[in-house]
Amino acid sequence: MKNICFILLVALFASCKHSQGDITISGTAPGVLYGNLVIKDLAGNTMTRADITSGKFDIKDYIQVPGYYKMQYSFKETKGTTREVEVYLEEGTYNITIDPKKVNDYPNITSPSQLQTQLTEYNAINDTMRHQARQKVLALNKQMKSIDSTDIKTGDQLETMGKLQSEELKNNQVDGFEVFKAFQSKYPDNAVAAHIMKSLDYQNDPVAYYNLFQEFSSAAKNSDDGKELENKLSALSKLAPGSPAPEIAGNTPDGKTVNLKALNKKLILLDFWRSSNGSSRDNHQQIITQLLQLSDKGFGVVSVSFDTDKDKWQAAIAKDQMNWPQLSDLKGDDSPNGETWGIKSIPAYYLIDGQEKIVARVAEFADVPTAVDDYFRKH
Repeated sequence: MKNICFILLVALFASCKHSQGDITISGTAPGVLYGNLVIKDLAGNTMTRADITSGKFDIKDYIQVPGYYKMQYSFKETKGTTREVEVYLEEGTYNITIDPKKVNDYPNITSPSQLQTQLTEYNAINDTMRHQARQKVLALNKQMKSIDSTDIKTGDQLETMGKLQSEELKNNQVDGFEVFKAFQSKYPDNAVAAHIMKSLDYQNDPVAYYNLFQEFSSAAKNSDDGKELENKLSALSKLAPGSPAPEIAGNTPDGKTVNLKALNKKLILLDFWRSSNGSSRDNHQQIITQLLQLSDKGFGVVSVSFDTDKDKWQAAIAKDQMNWPQLSDLKGDDSPNGETWGIKSIPAYYLIDGQEKIVARVAEFADVPTAVDDYFRKH
């Protein structure tokens, strides 16, 4: 009798536990005859899926762990690609509408989940600002076509064309920081801020992001994402211009260290690279042709590799004719240089002065020559 009661209790407990994660998704994609939708965890494991048939899809499943997931969907309107968005799933009923005419927009999602509601609001602001930028680009294109139709252009027209092209380039990409600021301003008490900020390029301006982090709600700051982000931003803020450059882990190919001060340079470009990265390698040629001609002004380069294979590292140095100091700890992505210098992707660049103070972090190599010229004009 005791065994039977125990089994019933276990069964009852399992039933109650299962119901706590029950999730129902009722979705529409107007005009879509057929397609598919898959929900995966952040590690890429498929959790559940559904077919989109005659503009509708339905899911009834159990989510064991409430949290952030990736929702992927594809149909004819996605033109052979799979659209992926992030969602927050927990117990409850979700109503999702995917507009095939605006396939790049975030779906309209309503649910009892506060975190998903805030995620939807953030993406709505992002989509609005993206559409506004697109309209600006179209208007700029119209002005440029008007000027371009003139056979002989005046100096003023050429100057205007240059300004329009620069403005077009700026509006082709939405500024993630500005989108985030707009969201934070509109919803200051949101709990998803830290999670969203983690996906932004905060490494390029950690001080500005850290200042914005201070305005987060307690819920956002004390979330797991918030605690992790605060540690990273606190460390990265030490990489602001004027701050002492942190240590660089690694040795030269012959096992020696490099003392930046002992190089006796006014300005040093730190080039974080990898032998298997094509962009890194291409930029080395630009360093040789565009920048090393400034050596007589006190310009120098130190390259720091994220390689793991010493032979491949040395072969790339030789092939690229990198006749300047080379460092690596041969730990690849496990190198402490990644965390110490806030490097999320390769290549990455810093400018350091002769006193080992940070001058600037430069996100794109195309901006390095201008940053170098600006420095020498001022010093």
